[in-house]
Parts: sequence; C-alpha cells; structure tokens
Amino acid sequence: MPKPLPQQTLKPNQSKKSSAESATDGILLGDKVWWNPTKLPNGHVAIIGASGSGKTQTIKALAYEITRFISSVRCILIDFHGDQELPGEVYYPLNMESPFGINPLVVDLDTKGGGPSLQCIAVAAILKKALTMGVNQEGLIINILTSCYKQRGIIQDDPATWRREPPTFADVRQEIESRIESGCKESQKLALKLAAMFEYGIFTKPQPSLDAGQIIRFDLSALGKVPGLGAIAAEAIIKQVMDSHRILGEIEGKIPRSYIFIDESKEAKDSKSLNLVFADGRKYGLCAAVGSQKRKDMSDDVIMNSATKILLAVDQTEVKRTAKDFRFAEGLVSQLQPLEALVRMGTNGQRCKIKPFYERVD
Repeated sequence: MPKPLPQQTLKPNQSKKSSAESATDGILLGDKVWWNPTKLPNGHVAIIGASGSGKTQTIKALAYEITRFISSVRCILIDFHGDQELPGEVYYPLNMESPFGINPLVVDLDTKGGGPSLQCIAVAAILKKALTMGVNQEGLIINILTSCYKQRGIIQDDPATWRREPPTFADVRQEIESRIESGCKESQKLALKLAAMFEYGIFTKPQPSLDAGQIIRFDLSALGKVPGLGAIAAEAIIKQVMDSHRILGEIEGKIPRSYIFIDESKEAKDSKSLNLVFADGRKYGLCAAVGSQKRKDMSDDVIMNSATKILLAVDQTEVKRTAKDFRFAEGLVSQLQPLEALVRMGTNGQRCKIKPFYERVD
C-alpha cells in the first residue's frame, strides 16, 4: 500500500528576526514567513488564488524582491494582462503597433538536441495545439519550415550554420504563397488557418534581446484578441530561455540564474517548455513562478515540481481539489480572506498575511 501523505498541520511561524538575519533568511512573504529558494529542493513556485485574492500582488512581490535578494538573478515576466509593471523593468509590448516581435524560429544551438529540424517539429507542434491543426497540416508546416531554413542556409547536419539569421513568419508566409501559386490546395487551407497570425505581424517583427536588463517584461495582453497567439508567443519565449540555459550548462549550488514569472498561466497550461522548466530547469539555474485562478489551469508537472506552493483564497468550488493538492485541511482553505495565504515549502505548511507588492515599493 502507498504511504499516506503527511498530516495536514501548520508549522508555527518563526520568531521575529532582526534585519541582519532577514538578509540571509530570504524574502519575507508576510508575518514571520520567509522564502529562500536557495534553501529549498528547487526555486519553483505555484500560486493559486481567485480574482481579488491577491495573486497578482503576490507574484509581483516575489519578482520585485528576488532581484533584491539575489543581485545576479534575471527576471522575465510573461504578462498576459498588462498589469505586471515593476520598477526598473525593460518593457516590450507585443501588439500590432509595437516595433517588437517574437521569432519562434530561433534555433536551439544545443548540438545534442537542437538545430533547425527539431525546431521545425517543435514549432509545428505549438501551432497544431494553439490553432487546432490536423495531422496533415502539421506535416505540411514542418515541410514549409524546413524549406525556409534551407533558404537561409541553415542545415541540420552543419551546426556552424545554426547561428545564421533565422527565418521569420514573413518567410513562412512567402513560402506558402509560392506553393499556392503552384497549385497546392493544402497550402491554401493552411494559409487560411494562419491568416490572423500573419495579419497581426507579431512573428515577423524583430525580436528584442532576452538579456537587455535584469527585469524584462513581455506584455502579451493585446494578443488575447486572437485565439492562440498568446500561447504561441509565450511558448517561444519560454523555450528560448530554457534553450539558452541548457547551453550555459549546469550550475553549482542552488543560486538561480534566472526566473520566469507568469500570472494567469491558463494560456501556458499546455506549454511543453514550461513543464520542462519545472522538471529540469533547476539544474541549469532556471526557475519559474506561475499563478492561476483555478487548479485545472495549472499542469500537474507544475504542481508536483514546485517546492513552494502558495494557496490564496479560492472559489468554493476549488476548495476540495486545491486543499488536496497543496496538502492543507479543507477548513483552512475555505476560510482564507484576500491576501491571506497557506504556504507550503517542502513539508512545512504555514499561514500568513501576504505583504503585497504595493507595500514594498520605496
């Protein structure tokens, strides 16, 4: 028989610490509860809370404080609602009027598992899921992407070519139109499927650097008007960050190189790259903190691989499942008020009043 879960109890909050002690103990979440990702099995955080529970303020507080606690860490915020602004950030809005874009066709330079061929497969899988494509259309897009890479002189068997300027979806559009002119009916159907994405232009504009500052925010709020665009953009960003960390190699110790923050993770629930970050990112120095209103909008991989779980007030229909997954008594979960949280770090569970972001800004 499987062993039962540990008893759902709360650990008494620690005694008050001096400012000198707090500098090494970590980040004060609220009351006397401290969070230090370098002292946990991993730095990942899963946050669930209903609208008005304080979830956004909690995520912003973590992003704001982690750069003060670990001066070398870089934060990348994937902002689906446009409300994650932080002091000192480098801001990239992604919309029709913006000069910035994202290029999902940037090649993973890892010779052990990268190159244009695998990038074609990965991008086709993203498009299939986000835009509900069939198997035939998935195969066709792989063929089209392969042609686009070859036209740029980027060849799978020659890793030296992988650093060349990658194609964009402007090249993809041109290739599809060329095939339509040649009488390819399947390409015509594919063009209809991709029409909104082409017109929006997000994937044809120059991509900004992911190393432009300590805090970088990608504002994806405008992409919600076109189904699937936000998910595609988020997946591209997460994958590029994960790929770059894998190239850097494994870290020594537990001090992270970078953090990805995502509020309202519904758009990224099915993200293969996000699940990979939660599964393997730690050893490369990449951690993530994601928030969601509902448990069903957060993958099992995220929940299972997060050493820190923060449960804020949830809708009563969410109490039973979140209490079970976060291992707190249902009675405790059902009584939570805005900015009140049950925090589980490893095997220890504590309750605290979250100190919101707006109270932390100088």
